[in-house]
Amino acid sequence: MGNSAQITSLYRALESAAAGRPTAVRDMSPDDRAAYMRAAKRKSRQREKEAAESGRPEPTAAMIREALADAAILILATDAPGGAQVRNILFKAFPGRAGVAGSVTAKARSGKLKPKLLTPERLRGTA
Repeated sequence: MGNSAQITSLYRALESAAAGRPTAVRDMSPDDRAAYMRAAKRKSRQREKEAAESGRPEPTAAMIREALADAAILILATDAPGGAQVRNILFKAFPGRAGVAGSVTAKARSGKLKPKLLTPERLRGTA
């Protein structure tokens, strides 16, 4: 960082301090920003964990994927409408491995492949 950039950075820090507000994340040094982001991620994970434990998971991308995967497992296990489409998608997801769709269906029906998020209690509405 050149002298003028350092002076500008210091000026912004002084300006923020004078205004009584914390330094903006974009104005933090790389080390401070990394520490801030680690702490923010830790808080976010803690919130997600607490929400999941309480039975009300946050609608994060990972949890939405989990719910969709569980729905597909349940469709295959119960031979519900849409099962053919799920098997077709499995066939396309694993080209050259024609047996995957059949083995996944068999595992879902036998109970070896179980939903993680959509438990029987949750599906009944008691959880």
